[in-house]
Amino acid sequence: MIKSYFNATTLLCAILFLGVTAAPSSAQIQWNGSIDFELNQGGEDSRFITNGVPSKYKEAQLAITQFNAFMIAPISQNFFFESRLQLDTWGNGSLNDPRIALASITWDDPNRSVILKAGRFVSPFGFYSKRPLSVDRVFTRLPLAYTNFTNISDIRGYWPQAGNNTNVEYDEGNVGLTTLYFGGYTTGLGGLWEIQQDRWFLDFALTNNTPISKAERSSLGNIAATARLQFNPNIYWNQGFSLSYGNFLQDDPINESGQEQTDFSSFTQFLIGTDYLLSFTYFEIVGEVVYSNWQVPRFNGVAFSETTNGELETYSLSNISTNIDIKYESPRYSGAYLAIRAELLHFLEADDPQSNQKIQWDDNVERITAVIGYKLTRNLITKLSFSEQTPFDASAYSFRISLNAFF
Repeated sequence: MIKSYFNATTLLCAILFLGVTAAPSSAQIQWNGSIDFELNQGGEDSRFITNGVPSKYKEAQLAITQFNAFMIAPISQNFFFESRLQLDTWGNGSLNDPRIALASITWDDPNRSVILKAGRFVSPFGFYSKRPLSVDRVFTRLPLAYTNFTNISDIRGYWPQAGNNTNVEYDEGNVGLTTLYFGGYTTGLGGLWEIQQDRWFLDFALTNNTPISKAERSSLGNIAATARLQFNPNIYWNQGFSLSYGNFLQDDPINESGQEQTDFSSFTQFLIGTDYLLSFTYFEIVGEVVYSNWQVPRFNGVAFSETTNGELETYSLSNISTNIDIKYESPRYSGAYLAIRAELLHFLEADDPQSNQKIQWDDNVERITAVIGYKLTRNLITKLSFSEQTPFDASAYSFRISLNAFF
C-alpha cells in the first residue's frame, strides 16, 4: 500500500522552487484573488455543523468570510504551476490561519487529448467541486452532502456522539465529517481525458484519501481512486457520472489500540453519484444524487466496540443525498436572477451487530433555500438568501446577504 507523507505546504515550496528555477525569464506569473463579504443571522438552534451559522454568531454579524490569492506560473511550454492561498471563517466563524488549499503542477500539451496533474487539486467527484468559489455559484452555500456533518469520523469511524447528537460546535477532530469534503480538493495524481472532442470527458485521480476527507496527507496506507465521466449531448445538457472507492481513516493517538487489532485499510468509503445541468431560455436546472457507503468500526465514546472474539465491530452505513436547483434569469433586468433549491439527506437503516436490530444511525435532513442574486459586473455578484430546514420551526433557519468578488 502506498503511504503519503507529503503535505500541500511542502509540495508548494518544492514546486515553486522548481518553477522559479526552470521557468524562462520571459514567463509571466499571473496573480488573481477573490474576497467574500457576508452579513448572516441564524435561528436559536444554529450550529455550524447543521445550518452553517456558528451558535455564538447567530445574531446578525458582518464579516469578511473568505479571502483567496491565486497564482499561475508557467514553468515551460507545456508545464505550469498553480496555487490557492486561502483565509476564511470556516468552522467557527472567526478568521482561521491562512492555508494552502491548492498547489499543483499540470502538464497540458494542446496537441494531446490528455491533461495530467500532481499535487493538491480539485476533486473529480461531483458537480459542485468544479465551483469552489462563491462568485461562481448561484447559491452561497453548497448542498447538504457537502455541508451537513454526519456521525462518521476519519479518526473514530462510526461515532454516534457526533453530528446532530452533539451540542459541540465545530472543533476539528471532535465532530464528524460531511459526506463529501466541503473544500472540493484532494491530494495525489490526476488528469483529464477528452475522449471525444466537446462530447465525452473523463476526469480521474489516484489520491491519499476518499472525497470525505480534508486531510492533505496520511501516515497510514490510504489510497483511493476517483473518476467522473461527463457527457455533453448538446449545448443545453451536461450529464456527469462519478465513482470513488478507497480507505480514509487517519492515524491518531485516539485510535492506536484499534490499529493494533485490525488493518485500518479495510475500512472504506464507496461513493457513486450522478449530476446534470440543463439550460434553456432563461432557466438553468442543476441536480445531483450521491450515494455513500462506509465500512467502519464503532467508537463508543471511550474506545472502539469489540466482538466476543476481541475484533472491532464493523458497521455498514449508507446515506443518499439529493438536490435540485432551479434558477431563473430575468430578461427584463439584466444580471438579476431568482433561484430555489430543494434537498434531502437521507440516512438508510443499518444492521447493529450489538443488538442484531436495525438502527437509524443519523438524522435525516431536509432543506429549502431561496436566493435573489444580481451580477453587478462579470466578477462581482451580490446575493440575498434564506434557508429553512428540519424541523421547519424557524429554529435552524439562516439568512445571508453576501458580496462576492473576483479580481
